[in-house]
Amino acid sequence: MQQHHSFTSILQTRLTKLQVIRRFWQRNDLKGAIDATGKMGDHSVSADVISVLIERSEIFTLDICTVILPLLTRLLQSEIDRHLTVAMETLLVLVKTFGDVIRTTMGASPAIGVDLQAEQRLERCNLCYIELENIKQILVPLIRRGGAIAKSAQELSLALQEV
Repeated sequence: MQQHHSFTSILQTRLTKLQVIRRFWQRNDLKGAIDATGKMGDHSVSADVISVLIERSEIFTLDICTVILPLLTRLLQSEIDRHLTVAMETLLVLVKTFGDVIRTTMGASPAIGVDLQAEQRLERCNLCYIELENIKQILVPLIRRGGAIAKSAQELSLALQEV
């Protein structure tokens, strides 16, 4: 019965966190929901939220990418296979979607004159690029680990080489 109480307590805490995120979602504040998820520091909640987001990958923007990448970086440091799998699947989608944008924006020569949108895009791409570089380092031990996780990490690593 003592273990039952602690399990119930863990689930209640998780439910409370998911309800907070749901409030952001209801206000169509995806960025706020992802930011709140990251601040909670709970890998299980992060994996739950991200697994829902990946099913609707069309909602990802470069701006959302800047917020979700740090969350995915932390999730990659988990020991639980589900967390790693969700993070790598999401990263693969993001790299395939935004990799070319990041690469071409980073490699483009500076625009003449004032172009606020280009400056914002460059800033977002810089943030994404820095986070993707951190992720490359995290993947090395995952590749050595073996199994399905290593295979996913290897696939993601190859995709990251093009960015």
